[in-house]
Amino acid sequence: MTKGQETLYLAGSVHVLRASDYPIPVVLEDAFKKSAGLVEEIDLGKFDAESAQLQMLQQGSYPPGHSLKTDLPPAVYQRVAALAAKQKVDMRMIETMRPWLASIVLLDNQLAQDGFDPESGVDIHFADEADASGKPVIGLEQASYQLGLFAQFPDKAQQDLLVQSLDESDTLKSEMDTLIGAWHDGDTKVLEKELGEEFGKYPEVYQAVLVQRNRAWMPQLEKFMADGKIYFVAVGALHLVGPDGLLALFQKDDYTVEQL
Repeated sequence: MTKGQETLYLAGSVHVLRASDYPIPVVLEDAFKKSAGLVEEIDLGKFDAESAQLQMLQQGSYPPGHSLKTDLPPAVYQRVAALAAKQKVDMRMIETMRPWLASIVLLDNQLAQDGFDPESGVDIHFADEADASGKPVIGLEQASYQLGLFAQFPDKAQQDLLVQSLDESDTLKSEMDTLIGAWHDGDTKVLEKELGEEFGKYPEVYQAVLVQRNRAWMPQLEKFMADGKIYFVAVGALHLVGPDGLLALFQKDDYTVEQL
């Protein structure tokens, strides 16, 4: 990404990988080595997993008298119970979770059962490299904002998230294989297709999770470019592509976008 003498490296991240998905593409490693600092969605060095889990439970638990069984359509509830049983998860634990949190838990369980490790994600990899090399790490948003994002969704959007996780449970491994393959190859057309398949039926989720955050990040990224240093930015790969993606937003602001 360039504009005059300003340069920014913008890399797509996959938040969960397997050991077999390494090494990271050389083009990304080379760009990181040339950078003065790392920019990610949050500063992982300051991320407190225990505090985050507590916040999720506080925001994602039903008040007394409500549960997935009382609030979900019966057919959806039966699908949740069936997936929990398949994953060998105690439904009594899932029962008290609002749909957005149940969606995350079921999706994370499926990823783990399919062999993916959140500790092996691209963002963690580069955060570790930044720490080892003494490069600063800057977060575009606070972890508390990310954790509260889904909690603010109305009931319909939360149920959409849950249905999305249910729909993906049987095909998640193949979808992740496609996503990771496209990421390794730098194939933005496939990534854009994945974006449409994942969010096409859920416009409210798309707006909140991708569009609004991309627009909020842009002034920060342009400020980083203007300060005379080269930064390496690693955010979720689907944030880059599509008509509302960061690549399109930079092009609209007259930046030159070149794939390395």
